[in-house]
Amino acid sequence: MTAPPARARRVALPAAAGPLEGTVPGTTPALRLAVVGESTAAGHGAPTHETSMAGHLARELGRSTGRAVSWRVHGRGGATARVVARDLVPALDDPAWAPTHVALLIGVNDVQRTWRRGTFERDVLALLSAVVHRCPDARVVVSGLPDLRAIPALPRPIMPVLVAKARWMGATTRAAAVATGATYVPVDALSLPAGLISADGLHPSPAGYARWAAVLAPALIG
Repeated sequence: MTAPPARARRVALPAAAGPLEGTVPGTTPALRLAVVGESTAAGHGAPTHETSMAGHLARELGRSTGRAVSWRVHGRGGATARVVARDLVPALDDPAWAPTHVALLIGVNDVQRTWRRGTFERDVLALLSAVVHRCPDARVVVSGLPDLRAIPALPRPIMPVLVAKARWMGATTRAAAVATGATYVPVDALSLPAGLISADGLHPSPAGYARWAAVLAPALIG
């Protein structure tokens, strides 16, 4: 069956509801996980942060280490790498809660809005440099983008262009990660078919976030 046009499938979904922080039980001292970035960090498509990337990633981290995990969310729908660095990363400066692990989720907005390679190169390098500078003792992981072709709300006519952009943005992000000591995780083989995409046709469902978190977790654990 042919998928309906993206315009017909778009349903605006808010960020995940509920507290922007939580704890997964385990042995102490607790690990501290910060999930930072665009709408996927903010949990759009999931009813609560417990069922979004933050909750799933914290549970994966807790299961693998046996440690308690304290997590916090710093996300904003529509944010590009530049906006994340400017508006969200400064919140990581809290001396009472220095992250031990940082997961960065960026890229979909840059794919659609940032057309100059040099601009994205500067923005992503500045973002990773800022995170590593503020969290020198943390393991910093930045996710690549899942298979864009499986996301129905993205415009079909320019999909080949978006896919090509996602490839060079992934290579650019990998290079920036190497330069700053962060870890880049390619997830372009991750497909989010029906059932793993929320009603807006753009963001993961809770099950989609769980699958994505399972791919990111090994790199976050180290």
